[in-house]
Amino acid sequence: MTEYEAEISGSRNVQVGSHNTLNAFDVDADTLPPPQRTGDGTVPHNLPPASSVFEGRDVADLFQLLGGTETGVVVGQAAVHGLGGIGKSELANQYARSYLNRYRLIWWITAENKQAVGLGLAALTKRLHPVAKLAEAQEWAVGWLQSNTGWLLVLDNVEDIDDIAELLGAVSGRGQILITTRRNLGSRWRSLGLRTMQLEVLERPASVRLLRELTGLDDSDGAERLAQHLGDLPLGLQQAAAYISQHHAMTFDEYTALLTEEFARAASDAGEGGTRSRTLAAVWTVTMSAVMEKSPLAAGVLEVMAWLGADPLPEAVLNPLADDHRDVADALAVLTSYSMISRRPSGVAMHRLVQAVTRSQATEDDSRESAMKLLVAAAPPDPASNVEGFAMWAALLPHVAALTDHMSPGDHSATMLFLRDRTAVYQQYQGNFDTAVAIFESALAYSEPELGPENAGTLTTRANLANAYSFAGRIADAVGLLEQVVRESERIRGVDDPETLIARANLADCYRLAGRADESISMQERAVHDFVRVLGSEHRHVLTVRSHLANSYLQVRRVDDAIALLKQIISDCERILGPEHLHTFTARANLATSYSMTGRFTDAIPMHEQVLTYRMRILGSEHPDTISTRANLAAAYWRSGQADDAIALLEEVAAVRKRIHGSEHPLTVAVVRTLAQWRQNKAQS
Repeated sequence: MTEYEAEISGSRNVQVGSHNTLNAFDVDADTLPPPQRTGDGTVPHNLPPASSVFEGRDVADLFQLLGGTETGVVVGQAAVHGLGGIGKSELANQYARSYLNRYRLIWWITAENKQAVGLGLAALTKRLHPVAKLAEAQEWAVGWLQSNTGWLLVLDNVEDIDDIAELLGAVSGRGQILITTRRNLGSRWRSLGLRTMQLEVLERPASVRLLRELTGLDDSDGAERLAQHLGDLPLGLQQAAAYISQHHAMTFDEYTALLTEEFARAASDAGEGGTRSRTLAAVWTVTMSAVMEKSPLAAGVLEVMAWLGADPLPEAVLNPLADDHRDVADALAVLTSYSMISRRPSGVAMHRLVQAVTRSQATEDDSRESAMKLLVAAAPPDPASNVEGFAMWAALLPHVAALTDHMSPGDHSATMLFLRDRTAVYQQYQGNFDTAVAIFESALAYSEPELGPENAGTLTTRANLANAYSFAGRIADAVGLLEQVVRESERIRGVDDPETLIARANLADCYRLAGRADESISMQERAVHDFVRVLGSEHRHVLTVRSHLANSYLQVRRVDDAIALLKQIISDCERILGPEHLHTFTARANLATSYSMTGRFTDAIPMHEQVLTYRMRILGSEHPDTISTRANLAAAYWRSGQADDAIALLEEVAAVRKRIHGSEHPLTVAVVRTLAQWRQNKAQS
């Protein structure tokens, strides 16, 4: 027997129950056009600007590493690794430009994380064949790479091999792949079929030539001394040349003297260890002094960014650092001019080593507190259902994680715990259940000893952890923790406090998930009455609890009661929230599932299809609610006799389950089992 799932609506500041949707991710590749070939005589590329001064490297070495021949280009994969700032990206760029006409397409992807890889693939699709939805654009790009040869894909600054392993497996053997990375992973790179190259510092003559050409100064001896202080590291040489060029009449020796004067303080930063890290610190310390003299605000911006992640940060997040956002923009321009940050369309980014040096010199409490306040101010409200805020939350995630890593247990204030709580809620409702549980558990470990076990924030974190357990399928853990929360909240807050009412409603829904339907219905009917009495009949929490009650009715096959209640909920949602609100469509999805359970497929299928169209447009094709709709639509197709459509749709769900969760995950196992049953039944019919 096919098991149906009913969804529920949420609310702005409440988490009530869990497992309201079948969570899965997939891309409907059948909706995409076939990969298109590039035109003859054109070489599409998105290579970044290259330096006109390039010394000490031979691009022919990369050509040979990739397996190239003088008569053409063969398929090859290579990884260039070495210390940050050693010139890996510049070498890759110079190689691509030198051999541009040997390829039919060259595409550069900044691959610092999996999300960035996906965005790079989407950008490739936008160049070759615009596609409206991001997930489909990524799928299309992979399809193009699989269907064509003679291309070069540059994956720049790869931090985690797992972020690109799947892509390499999908497209290897068709074109050339060049990776730049700090990671010297040896056998792991080779196991993926990549040849490796360790990039070292420049030879001294190349360093001297580079300094002279970039600055225009004719002083080989001075350049020799400066290159020695800089350890012949390309990044240090380039930054020194930029500083010297921006200060009229400054000589190499004067800059070397500045390095000598600042060296002791720079050497105190651990960085990556050794002489090179001290040299980098020295360069950035001197540059930092110049930035401070030119713009104290720029120095403050740098200190704040040092506590955040290295991923692009939306520039608007930094605007509260000054009364006028244009002052912040000017400060960022100063930092950019000194090569301390990079500005991209996706935001402003700061090199990890620059961050480490800056943190070692910053006023820790002040700058770190400022960083936290900026993230709190930028965090959109209602991370569970505020669709307009999802993009900002995705951009803030790495910065919240980095700030957390820089804090010791005693540093976690109530404000920071609140930020982490909101982050976990966002992760939970995006389907990242294990991540959400880990954040809540960590936050609770800080909150209980620091704020006290009966603190309001501690109680809220404990309740949210229970909900995360429920979403992750840990129902027994969720029930036990929620029972504790209800007892504590009734004693501390009172039986009619809204937070107490929410806890009881959540517990009632967990009872439903645990198979205790009669208890669940009794508690939910009481919860509806209590919420109306305390908050009024049109409060969002009332809509949520009524949706939970409809779920319980469905579970005990009181379908007529569920349908009547859901129709009323839809009417109320349209009136209170609007016809296009996320919760309104959730109620419609639940009603469609109710129709399916009674065999009313002419009503159910069009409604499921309407909900799927909406969710694809608003949430994207890989959001858990979108995949839930696909699964429920597939079930409706199956029960209505549309076996081919049902199997095709469920195959998509199964594929994405395997990719995201793995073959052994219960969600994957369940959908694979159902798919196998459908195939067998179809074959026997």
